[in-house]
Amino acid sequence: MLAGGQLLSILSVATALLILGSGICALFFGLRALWGMPAALSQAIGVRLAARRWPAAPGTIIGAEVRVAPGSDEEPFYEAVVRYAYTVQGQEYEGAQDDLTYVSNAQDAAQAIMARYQVGASVPVYYDPQAPQRALIDRSIRPHHLVGLLLASLLFPLLTAGGLLAILTGLAILAAPGLPPPD
Repeated sequence: MLAGGQLLSILSVATALLILGSGICALFFGLRALWGMPAALSQAIGVRLAARRWPAAPGTIIGAEVRVAPGSDEEPFYEAVVRYAYTVQGQEYEGAQDDLTYVSNAQDAAQAIMARYQVGASVPVYYDPQAPQRALIDRSIRPHHLVGLLLASLLFPLLTAGGLLAILTGLAILAAPGLPPPD
């Protein structure tokens, strides 16, 4: 049978290891998210900001569909995908934009996008003059882009800092001198 001091010491070490493991996981996920943050922000918001300076070419909607977003097996999430064709300096291009609405489990939201972009309709296509194959038909910044920015700028650094704090706490508990034996 363990004495009270021994049991307390074992619980202290177990708690320290649990905190340490949690901290390592939080640090890993926080750093991983921060590492990918510039690319994600560049894709979601940076491109749209840059596109505000891009020239427009006349384009035509060549396809539009609602599809189930990848990775949403249990509860389907729907996204509208709109394909378009346009010509820049005699060169024909095709593009697709799938982030016109927030991915939602309500198929109606994706259907509403489809109603705005009927096959055969004319639309302006904003293209990158340095790489005309890079283009958008909608360059507006939507609320879900801002939510992503908020998560990236607040949550991921907090997750990383919390991970570091948990690691230091766990190490401090492990480094603490043993508890005195009970009286």
